[in-house]
Amino acid sequence: MAANLKQYLLDDLAQEISRLRESERWHNYLSVQARFHHYSPRNVLLISLQRPSASQVAGFTTWRALGRSIKRGEQAISILAPILRTASAIDEEQPRIGYRWVNVFDISQTHGDALPSPVNLLEGHDPCDFEGLIAVLASELGYPIRYELLPDGVNGEIRWTHRTIAVQQDNSPLQRIKTIAHELGHALLHEHERDRRRAEMEAESVAYVVLHALGIDSSPYSAGYVASWMGDTAEAHDALLSCCANVQAASTAILEGLSRLKSSHHAA
Repeated sequence: MAANLKQYLLDDLAQEISRLRESERWHNYLSVQARFHHYSPRNVLLISLQRPSASQVAGFTTWRALGRSIKRGEQAISILAPILRTASAIDEEQPRIGYRWVNVFDISQTHGDALPSPVNLLEGHDPCDFEGLIAVLASELGYPIRYELLPDGVNGEIRWTHRTIAVQQDNSPLQRIKTIAHELGHALLHEHERDRRRAEMEAESVAYVVLHALGIDSSPYSAGYVASWMGDTAEAHDALLSCCANVQAASTAILEGLSRLKSSHHAA
């Protein structure tokens, strides 16, 4: 696929994100996201060290207010919360007097009411066996697929230590194809990437481009996914284009691999 066509597709994805941001679905999503704290870089590091796959983290009280409870046997994620004192006229500049350890939990460690989401899972069959081909390609690239029952809200994850890609086995074939393409984007681009926001934008953009080339429209999922990582900003277009080179390289590698495997399959 030509580079200018990939750029066109990213433009199209940015427009889908803009339309999403005008919807009631997006505003409902933001109203819930406002309940989650924005953690300091130190706490982000603590969370990633203890649970690398964490996506939405909150304390027990917040989860209960959202209609969810902690699953039995789950191990808490420990982070540091400031200890504050009431600012006085004498010392108004330094109300913080220390830190204490507090427990938080990722959404995958909870169960209960579904949270508003900006994404729609893809539904549909796979008449051309794209899933089989992309699974073979993943194995060739050193990341064999493992189909598993993953926690609620987790469609897939790359496991760097074991060099595998886990995929939610209960999802539809089209959703599983998109998930594998997303995780292959990570495999090709992000082993040493520390900016998770950029990594998720790039990986989902790779999935969007790859699925479009296969004749599958993933915008109902991809637009919401990318928007959720970008936050409530109007910078979708510029942010996506800044990732264009990486998206082009990874999507080209995946599509060329699929084309080769498809040709070999027909030849056999």
